[in-house]
Amino acid sequence: MLTSILDAKITTDVVRLGSRTTDERIAQYSLHTLEQLSGRGDLTRPVNREYAALKTVEGDITRIMNKIQLPRLSWEDAERFLGIHYPRHADSLRDPPIWIAELFRLAQKDENENGVWTKVTSGRGKKATQDLEITGIYGFWKSGTDLEFIRPPLGRRHKRTRDPRRAFLEGLGLSGRIPPFPSGSRPLGRLVESGGNVWSMSLTERECLAQSWEDNMRKIAYESNLEEFKSLKERYKGACKDYEDVQDEVSQLQIYAGDY
Repeated sequence: MLTSILDAKITTDVVRLGSRTTDERIAQYSLHTLEQLSGRGDLTRPVNREYAALKTVEGDITRIMNKIQLPRLSWEDAERFLGIHYPRHADSLRDPPIWIAELFRLAQKDENENGVWTKVTSGRGKKATQDLEITGIYGFWKSGTDLEFIRPPLGRRHKRTRDPRRAFLEGLGLSGRIPPFPSGSRPLGRLVESGGNVWSMSLTERECLAQSWEDNMRKIAYESNLEEFKSLKERYKGACKDYEDVQDEVSQLQIYAGDY
């Protein structure tokens, strides 16, 4: 029948299922030969499609697992969390005193020009890849960068030596009086219930409060990511089933094609 179609020049768009033939003209129209010539197989196309869908879900699961194991927090995460649960503290972070705002601006400028400084295990500061600490004004507050500026010097300064801190404050139109250095150690409960002036807290108090905040933020992030992980697990089960089903269908079709 196929030979007659070719002889009558009705069409050459024919495909023969099966591999056994003594006619070379018919052999070139076999499904196997056409797949090889085209560089792709119509039968394997659905398999490839379902396999790609399966790998996509696997990638999503890997991404969400990384987030569950160690959710990376950003200043946007912290601002959103504090705005809901600690609005007064959030307002204080967003609106620091003038001299702190200027110190932060200069620190941001330095980071933009020279990169971010990070702490390493050797204790020596050097430029490196940014760690998982929250950056922005929150990271500035938590690290106590402003406190380093007002920290009393270890040795006595010569009376005739101009204190650069006073010059900095006077340049901002302030009196030049250096703010007091906080050294308190209030418990977490009092820090939470305080009026929200986070910039008057000592470094110890800041670390204590920040640890509590970040634990809660990570807990919320974990619970949120866990729900997405459960959803992806169901998607993965479905993708596996679809992939296996289409493999079975193609196998059956190939067996059928081999019989004819």
